[in-house]
Amino acid sequence: MKAIPYVSFNGNCEEAINFYHSILGGTMEALRFRDIPAGEGMPLTENWKEKIMHSSLAFDDGNCLYFGDSWEESPVTLGTNCTIHLQVNTEEDVYRIVEKLSEGGEITMPADKTFWNSVYGSFMDRFGICWGVEFEIKK
Repeated sequence: MKAIPYVSFNGNCEEAINFYHSILGGTMEALRFRDIPAGEGMPLTENWKEKIMHSSLAFDDGNCLYFGDSWEESPVTLGTNCTIHLQVNTEEDVYRIVEKLSEGGEITMPADKTFWNSVYGSFMDRFGICWGVEFEIKK
């Protein structure tokens, strides 16, 4: 299992990751909200389509950081905008971890297969910590 910090922004993610990249180096990748396939039930305003849905800054030692803009209708509160992202070894691990760690908390995205070729779920645990759990489906 690998734990990755995931920091969310209110529309200025691109500025932030460019800043971090300029200082920390690494390899940067980004997926914009416009890249979401139609019919995924994720409505967007024209204003938000160019915002960053998900980005990563990967380093030569295997570590990385994740960043993304929150939904326009669901801004994050600075100070609580960091998620612990777990990359797990099996699909079953996603379902098990989301079910168990979310007890007494709140599921924000039920564990399920996604359009980005993963099984993913997210939640806030009973201590107020945000988690994302993912298994990447190999092509």
